[in-house]
Amino acid sequence: MPPIQTKVLGIIERDGEHLLQRLTDPGEGDFYRPIGGGIEFGEASAAALEREFREELGVDIAAGPTLGTIENRFSWDGEPDHELVVLREATFADESLYGREQFSGVDDGGAVEYDAGWFDLESVQDGPEPLYPEGLVTLLDGDGDGAGHVAER
Repeated sequence: MPPIQTKVLGIIERDGEHLLQRLTDPGEGDFYRPIGGGIEFGEASAAALEREFREELGVDIAAGPTLGTIENRFSWDGEPDHELVVLREATFADESLYGREQFSGVDDGGAVEYDAGWFDLESVQDGPEPLYPEGLVTLLDGDGDGAGHVAER
């Protein structure tokens, strides 16, 4: 049985839209989620988020307050997976980046390339490609309990 993963995702907002990456699950197809990644042993979630943005997009951010956590049980390429996701506010160190419409990122040491851009969360949530982790919009809207949301996909 694989271990539970611990991840951190950055919530960066611009004029009511959020920065989301578009990824592909080999077994399920395309989906959207905020940018971030794994927290290494002994690493603070803020430091992990800043590191992930440097590694994936080549940009510096400042990790802000923790917004909540989501326990996410899902399948990846047909296999069960389980993660605890810390959601943190984040801001670009270089304010000119808020003017960019598109970003190109890499994950898994360059093995995965992706595009990212600014999206209205409710529109993505209601669209044909899912927004993960489930419960993200509820948590950000303040409609949840503030401590997180258990999600399964």
